[in-house]
Amino acid sequence: MSQIVKKNILLFVCVLLLSGCAELRPYSPESAGLREPKVSDFLLSCLNDLHDIGSEEFSANFKMAEASLQRGSDLDKLNFICLSLHAKADYRQFKQGTRVLEQYVTEHPESPSDIKGLQILVDRLDKEIITKWSAWKSLLEENDELKVKVESSRGKLEQNQVLIGELQNQIEQLKNIENIIKSRETEQ
Repeated sequence: MSQIVKKNILLFVCVLLLSGCAELRPYSPESAGLREPKVSDFLLSCLNDLHDIGSEEFSANFKMAEASLQRGSDLDKLNFICLSLHAKADYRQFKQGTRVLEQYVTEHPESPSDIKGLQILVDRLDKEIITKWSAWKSLLEENDELKVKVESSRGKLEQNQVLIGELQNQIEQLKNIENIIKSRETEQ
């Protein structure tokens, strides 16, 4: 580049700065168009980090998160939500987490759509759990009914086998009587 072009570019930048059209500030993620990590990214990373913890460690972490929830900070709520979505969480813990997630979304109406989308997924998961539980309960009831029918059928089968045995004895007795009658007829 020639010297004249370099001077003109420098002059142009100075004019922009002085006129207020450009702002000279240090680099930050926000100035580069980057935002803080999203809440959903935090939750997904948390779930990934805690994926392979043992049952005892999960229980201890959940108790601590439940106690920390009383402070009411967003981070405490997010940690609690993360643990409630863990595979080792029981249904009661899961439901507590869905309520805290709902509360978080309500308290942060400016939340990006990704956290609201996560809430939709969690609600869908809850419905599937309930549906699965209902189906399981129906299967158990059906199984109990079938057990009663099987027992009833076994009882009838035993009765029928006894009856068959009695009828076979009667047939044998009749054959014996017939043989006696035939033998008397041949003797005469």
